[in-house]
Amino acid sequence: MKKLVFIIGLILITIGNLSAQKVENNVVCFKSNMDCANCEKTITEHLKFEKGVKDLKVDHSSNTIYIEYKADKNTDEGFAKAIEKKGYIAIKISKADYEKTLKETAEKGHVHEAEVHKVRNN
Repeated sequence: MKKLVFIIGLILITIGNLSAQKVENNVVCFKSNMDCANCEKTITEHLKFEKGVKDLKVDHSSNTIYIEYKADKNTDEGFAKAIEKKGYIAIKISKADYEKTLKETAEKGHVHEAEVHKVRNN
């Protein structure tokens, strides 16, 4: 009987330790070349189905993409390839650069040097 209680105790401790090990989330930010709200929608719709996505912010005004994801489900490179697959560039930037770009865009507003909206291969 004591052996059975001991074994059950070991099993419960092991299960508790396994559930306590959480997978951390990673954050990756990209600078892209979106032209309009439709570009933003295209990228959003495509990325939200990528494995591991927990939070996604795509902004055509600042041409930025913010992705929080489960580290064991995807990689920074995987997201870059997914963005490029839709015909957009994906230049990895730091979170600090991402936040700086958002702030500058909010202060200056959204301006295109030339309002040229390209047709992309989807």
